[in-house]
Amino acid sequence: MKRAHIWIPKPGSKFNKVQCKECGEESVVYSHVSSTVTCKACGNVLAEPTGSISKPNGKILGSAD
Repeated sequence: MKRAHIWIPKPGSKFNKVQCKECGEESVVYSHVSSTVTCKACGNVLAEPTGSISKPNGKILGSAD
């Protein structure tokens, strides 16, 4: 079997930059969090866990890659 035909799986998760609604602080948050993530400056909740992909409570500025 030729190596050109073997598919390499890519991850479905990534790190996102999320901006807090209250203070505007930017934080890097994993896309599949397992516990609530709070802002370091004001304590506001930035991301809440769901079954798979987290629910962000702030503005997503883009990928942190």
